[in-house]
Amino acid sequence: MRQQFEVEVENDHIQRITTAKPLVALCELIWNAYDADAHQVKIELEEGQLTNLGIIRVVDDGKGIPADKAETFFKSLGGSWKKRTPRTESGRSIHGEKGQGRFKAFALGERVTWVSCHAGKKFSISGDKSDLKRFSISESVPAANTGCTVEIENILRDFEIWSKDGFADQVRDVFALQLYEDPQFTITYDGEEIDAREAIRHVTPYEVIATTENGQEYKATVEVIEWKKRVERKLMLCLPGRFSFHEMAPGIHARGFDFTAYLTASHFQSLVDANTEGLVELDPPSMALVDAAKTKLREHFRLREADRSRGKIQEWKEAKIYPYEGRTSDPIELNERQVFDVVALNLADYSPDFDKAPHKQQKLILQLVKAAVETGPSALLSIFENVLDLPAGKQEELADLLRKTSLTAVINAAKSVTNRLEFLRALQILVFDPNSKRQLLERSQLHRIIAQETWIFGEQFNLMNDDEDLSAVLRSHIQLLGSDNDTGSHRDGLAPQQPVLDAEGKAAIVDLMLSCRVPTPTDDERKHLVVELKRPSQTLNEDVINQIKKYAKAVALDDRFKHSSVEWDFVAVANRFTKDAEFEARQKDKPQGMVLEIDDPIKIRVWAKTWGEIIQEAEGRLTFYKRRLKYQANDREALRYLRTINSDYLSEEVKERISALDTEEAAE
Repeated sequence: MRQQFEVEVENDHIQRITTAKPLVALCELIWNAYDADAHQVKIELEEGQLTNLGIIRVVDDGKGIPADKAETFFKSLGGSWKKRTPRTESGRSIHGEKGQGRFKAFALGERVTWVSCHAGKKFSISGDKSDLKRFSISESVPAANTGCTVEIENILRDFEIWSKDGFADQVRDVFALQLYEDPQFTITYDGEEIDAREAIRHVTPYEVIATTENGQEYKATVEVIEWKKRVERKLMLCLPGRFSFHEMAPGIHARGFDFTAYLTASHFQSLVDANTEGLVELDPPSMALVDAAKTKLREHFRLREADRSRGKIQEWKEAKIYPYEGRTSDPIELNERQVFDVVALNLADYSPDFDKAPHKQQKLILQLVKAAVETGPSALLSIFENVLDLPAGKQEELADLLRKTSLTAVINAAKSVTNRLEFLRALQILVFDPNSKRQLLERSQLHRIIAQETWIFGEQFNLMNDDEDLSAVLRSHIQLLGSDNDTGSHRDGLAPQQPVLDAEGKAAIVDLMLSCRVPTPTDDERKHLVVELKRPSQTLNEDVINQIKKYAKAVALDDRFKHSSVEWDFVAVANRFTKDAEFEARQKDKPQGMVLEIDDPIKIRVWAKTWGEIIQEAEGRLTFYKRRLKYQANDREALRYLRTINSDYLSEEVKERISALDTEEAAE
């Protein structure tokens, strides 16, 4: 015979507490079993006759509900016994305090029955969602075991809560810490035992403190569980005792790590006591704690990434497949190694077959990645596709990582700077070394080298003419003006029918003609630079200066060169001045090196400079970057640079020095 009793509502609304997501409702029932010192909890799902999900059953081996207190427990909604008992008999922290957890079962089905075994007595309590204030209780019968079974029938809808739906993993996330720390506590969900201890790699706790705008401090603990298998990353908000009541995305990047973070704070309990836990994301102190936790998580995974990276790279070094050897103080190679490590470690994470491959194959792949890092992202795509057979999405993700890695830009820029510093040092060897400068030829050697490095005269210039006469210079001049105006036809009449001759009627051959745009509001002004190179053994004498002046005058006197938006500079370069020529290049009220200036009919300046001055000016433009890189090119690096140049352009002296370097490096 069953007796009925009525729930006494104490400032709570039953309808509100019976509304919950399936995960919350089921976890509340598991928490009730945990609070009853259960060692085993089983969640059983049965198919229905008309629906996929017919019955949900939660079975535990806890202490059960005492028969003489059952009516009191159910009648006093909002006045749980747990408020008076902070810990269970076995010492577990108590989860619930409001006496509402059992009513969450009605969020899943229309009818709920509790079958309790306690102190040798077995009885049941039943209720219907249609009349939540009225429950019925059966008479007690003898029982041998203890525990409680909650059976939910008339399921509201076909919830996707089967194990195959991944629901067991969601339950695991909620109870991970309890399962990890208490090996006597187990949960079996839909026939699958939830494995936490074997699935967890690390558990790391941290204390965090958050300060709100009004200066009030809030303390919390964040515990980071790192999993051995793929999980959905979550940040779980927990009450004291580490009972989670809310979950959110962690909002941090932690490449290659699968984790769940548990943020526990007494402040959260105050929200639960005030029935405002559902508004936690609108609560400033709570969000301050969340932000502090995220900061700590970022610090944690930066350290973990560094540890893991060091371990993996050391593993590669010991296997002799890491493509770099020894240590380096070269800032460029240091940056290059950092980029390589980022890409290679990502590759190892993304490609499960990489670690399984033979060492010989791994070594080849890492060598290819090293070459790709030096070349750029485009080369990586080919390696990812043709060598590693990565999915298209992962290919682009890794290539995008390299594109977005600021170190890549640093490497490219820094390499350009160091290459130029090494070239300037190499140029000093070529033009100042006594043996080299005596052997170095003007047109077949020095000229050919400088033609490849015209930046030495200014970053803004582009090479237009190389070892051609003034008639070719005129053609380039006219073509540039035509392209600047997008119509060259109006200057066709100025095309050079007759060759351009100097004042003595000779066809002048210039070494280099460079050109650049001058930044202006209209962007239609240009500057031309004509360079006359002299071999190192040639001095800057009056004959050389007169020669460059003749070129300038030939341009000034030829109407075909006239254009108001073009300025001309002519410069002769050699190793040193004669005394007479130096007087001309050091005139009062003129910039150093200027030997002639013409303003009409066109603006022309003529210069005479030494290689020392040219090199000094170029180094000056690189000074800022040179200091930041802390890089000083030496003879060894300069010779390595010269080794990349066509040997036909080098003197025998320099070739011998390069050969000696090769022998020395081979011996090392």
